[in-house]
This record gives sequence, structure tokens and C-alpha cells, in this order.
Amino acid sequence: MEENTFLYNAIKLYYAKGYYDKQQVARFVELGKISREQYAAITGEVYSGTVPAEPTPEDPPTETPPATEEPTNDTGGEEPPATEPTDGGDAETPIEDPTGSTDGSTGTE
Repeated sequence: MEENTFLYNAIKLYYAKGYYDKQQVARFVELGKISREQYAAITGEVYSGTVPAEPTPEDPPTETPPATEEPTNDTGGEEPPATEPTDGGDAETPIEDPTGSTDGSTGTE
């Protein structure tokens, strides 16, 4: 293996600053980027020959198809405003006198 002093120095610096832990440095040995001796020089421990298992990410949530909904009217799901039935004409409200009784007229003359 050709020793890469630039990579070795970078890993050593990152380990010293706490950016890499021993597991990550050991992974560089497994990948053939640094030697076992370089691992020992960086971490101060003898390389054991195995890389601790990396934590596996949780299984991604499975996508569920969207629930089918009942068809809605074209008002965006809102109920249309209530309307009073009409007799087809412009009916006017009968005029009330102060007692509340009506005289039967519609207020038009």
C-alpha cells in the first residue's frame, strides 16, 4: 500500500480535534487509506483488525397511499350558503305596524 502522508496528516489532525473517533479512524484502515501502524500512531492503540459495527439508521417509514375521500362539491369542501326558497318573483316583506300586526300590504304603492 502506498502511504498517503497528506491523508494520514489530515486524519491525525481531525482525530486530535475530535472530529473523528477511533471507529472512524479504523474504517480508514479497512478501506486501505492508512496502515495499521498509522492507526496506532494516531489513536495510541494497537489496531485490533476489526471495525466496530456502524450504527444502522432506522428503517425509513413506509409510504402509505393517501386515503380516498368522498367526492366534494366544487366549493373546496365548504357547505354552500343556505338560501331561502323563493316563489320566483321579488317578494317583499309585509310592513308591520308598531304593534307587530301587518295590514297585508307589501309597502309598495
